[in-house]
Amino acid sequence: MSITTSGFYQKNIDLFTRLNKDVGDIQVQVSTGKNLLSLKNDTQEIANLNASEEHKFEVTQFNKNAGRIILDLERIDISFEQLQNASVRLKELHIESSNGFLTSEERKLFQLEVESIKTEILGVSNGEDAGGNGYFSGISGKNEPFKINNFGAISYSGAAGEKTLQISRGSQVRQNFSGEEVFLAAGSADGKFSIFDAIDSFSQSLNFDMSSGTSSNLLSAGASVDLVLPSSGQAAQYKFELVANGTTYNISSNVYANDFSGVAANINSHMASTGITASVVSDNKIRLSGVGVDLKLSRFSTDLASNIDQSIGVQKVLGSNINDEVILPFSISNAEIQSKLHDTFEHFVKLRTDLGVAAKTAQNVEDNTQDVLINLNEDISKIEDADMAALLTKLQGLLTNKEAAQATFSRLSSKNLFDFIS
Repeated sequence: MSITTSGFYQKNIDLFTRLNKDVGDIQVQVSTGKNLLSLKNDTQEIANLNASEEHKFEVTQFNKNAGRIILDLERIDISFEQLQNASVRLKELHIESSNGFLTSEERKLFQLEVESIKTEILGVSNGEDAGGNGYFSGISGKNEPFKINNFGAISYSGAAGEKTLQISRGSQVRQNFSGEEVFLAAGSADGKFSIFDAIDSFSQSLNFDMSSGTSSNLLSAGASVDLVLPSSGQAAQYKFELVANGTTYNISSNVYANDFSGVAANINSHMASTGITASVVSDNKIRLSGVGVDLKLSRFSTDLASNIDQSIGVQKVLGSNINDEVILPFSISNAEIQSKLHDTFEHFVKLRTDLGVAAKTAQNVEDNTQDVLINLNEDISKIEDADMAALLTKLQGLLTNKEAAQATFSRLSSKNLFDFIS
């Protein structure tokens, strides 16, 4: 096969171009310390590198989420500590105020401190992070989720569910708490109550002397007794238990425009068992009559507004219009207040424990993902980082080959036809 001059030159140009490219590629790898991967020669390495990079991105996000959860829960824990301390103080105040010898002025001082604690807890309930998101607004992130109206009643406008962040492919951890969970669901599963309502009941109870929530024997002074129930206004519901000779009878009736005939009728429906008759004497006064009956009234409740008198006056001397006893709603009885304040404290302790578990989980994830990231970075470096010794050896060989090719080309290109036929 004959080789033309132009073919000779082209082959050498191609050789020099390839050598220069190989030398340039190696020089780039030497200067950067990174391998130049190509689909032609490094398919498996590229696949491993892409998989490692994708995993690294995912794990990095989980690591960031865990760190964010830890930071947010640390701030919320400060709020829980305040709430726990406030609940302890409420229990102390209840013990201190459970004294039948306190004057109305002394009870008023206790009441002022209870109201102050309610204001403090309301402030905590509307706490915000640096971004203006409510700690206790749940998934809504709404600021000031709790509002108080002119009557002291508090409403919640946040979400029922808490915000969460993903910390692995199959799990999430809470980032905050729902105000409904923290402030509106204390107590047992079948007896949830609002923290604010419990505080209001405590405050309201201080308007009266101590009450057990159960009356003495209503018929201890005779065969009849008058009960003066709180006025119903336009409409109200009344519930209580009549305990006749140890047997309990539930009384429940809706009253409209101060017409208590329904309450009397409800009591009379049990007359055959209780031996008690009831009649409306005037307006909201009901007379109970019976002979030889040990009769008590307990667990009284009504849906009247908290700023309206809800007590029942007991007049054992008929026609005297003097209350010999006052029966308070069971919700503000001494035993019920004590129970709810204790449940409030236990509720905050449990929430703080739940927060600690969530924070610990996030901390473990942050630590573990940091270790994973270190290993991934090592794997990526093994693929990306160049073997400097091998590259330098290869570079030296290419340069030697290039010099040899250039020398050969120079010698051959300087000869003419006569040099080859001589």
